[in-house]
Amino acid sequence: MEEILPGLRGMLNWHPLFVHFPIALWVGALIFEALAVLRSSEDWHKTAARLLYLGTLCGLAAAGTGLLAEASVPEAGPAHEAFEIHETLMYTTMSVAVGLCGVAFFKRNSFSAGMRKIFLLGLIVLAGLMTVGADRGAQLVYQYGVSVDWSKAQPQK
Repeated sequence: MEEILPGLRGMLNWHPLFVHFPIALWVGALIFEALAVLRSSEDWHKTAARLLYLGTLCGLAAAGTGLLAEASVPEAGPAHEAFEIHETLMYTTMSVAVGLCGVAFFKRNSFSAGMRKIFLLGLIVLAGLMTVGADRGAQLVYQYGVSVDWSKAQPQK
């Protein structure tokens, strides 16, 4: 496997492999819902809802792998503080996503123009929370080196 995917050998956990899917799908949902509001398009709203559903399912996988990845975070210090913020923001993000999925599912046959605007606002909040939470995740990897097996790092030439 190392010959095919050599980048995986330096990883301590699988969480980074899953986190990009909810990010992309939730941003896609936001874009399609904005277009649905601007164009009064039921089809684009349905696409936004489907992207939200898929993003939330992928978010659950990212959260699960994140729980497993918690063991690679130091128990004290600045990396742990960034982790605590990341974890709280992403649990909040997932809660908002699940709530929006509930609204999209249970109101799927009765979305008025006003309801679409409120739904769009919810997706904007979701994207904002996700962005700040993902930034803390990036800080863990790129600033603190969490999830990197430094013993396998190659020296710079």
